[in-house]
Amino acid sequence: MAHSIAQYTGTRIDSSAKHIVACKVNGKVFERLGNQVKQLTDDKYRYAMQKDELVLSVALMTDEDVVRGADRTFQRTFVKHAYPPVITTLGDKLLDEHKTAIRLHYRNLSFENEDEGIVYNRNGVDHFFPFKFDFVGVSVGTAYASDLTGDPVGSVLIGGMMTVLNGHFPCYTGELVQWYFDFESEEFDPDGKRREPPAVRNPADRHAIRYPIGGREHFYQQRMFGAHADANRGKQNVALIKPFRKIRDRRNYAYGDKVRVIGRIVNGGQPWEPIDIFLSNTFV
Repeated sequence: MAHSIAQYTGTRIDSSAKHIVACKVNGKVFERLGNQVKQLTDDKYRYAMQKDELVLSVALMTDEDVVRGADRTFQRTFVKHAYPPVITTLGDKLLDEHKTAIRLHYRNLSFENEDEGIVYNRNGVDHFFPFKFDFVGVSVGTAYASDLTGDPVGSVLIGGMMTVLNGHFPCYTGELVQWYFDFESEEFDPDGKRREPPAVRNPADRHAIRYPIGGREHFYQQRMFGAHADANRGKQNVALIKPFRKIRDRRNYAYGDKVRVIGRIVNGGQPWEPIDIFLSNTFV
């Protein structure tokens, strides 16, 4: 496997042709998921957009709650924003029901039901998850979830070549790259291929994917996100990158993975290593 330019030279790859936009961290996302404003200010870096993180747009939102009947169409609530509303984490209030619903949404997504919302079941009642996600780019600055702690507007690279940290799976030069949430890792085999549903590994059994790379992941979680297990602090429920690969034992790709393709790998690497990617939303 070819090492990345960053590993060979101890530096970061960068391109002269860059496309950067200003985006604003949407603190309302965390408030709707259960966080108090005081938490957004006391643990400001836990919810902030920081350099090198994958940035997701949450402009697609709804005020609907309970799903009525068989219609699961996502009824968008139109809100005017001066800057694209974005997040880099779903915070620490995300329920297990939310995670399961997001995983099922991207596993079962198809062209025909693309307008359906993310639906989770709680106490026997179906609810709409209030947001849908679109990839924006990679953060090149810092912005905060609350304007009480700092500037909520930061810069995001939406096109160009740069060095980012790989996720759970090895990737190779020339492959397409997609984004996924860290809690979706059990949806894929150790080589990055999507598991054949419903044969999904028990979420409690994380060793098959993470061993023997657990040391690098542990280092990454502590140093980049401050996620020390003993303190239960730091960022979690974040977006990562992985190679875009087919469903196990099939010749086709999952549509939920296709719509999350964000670019191409320039120099590959092992899990939790810095790799070089060409970022372009024209791949989506």
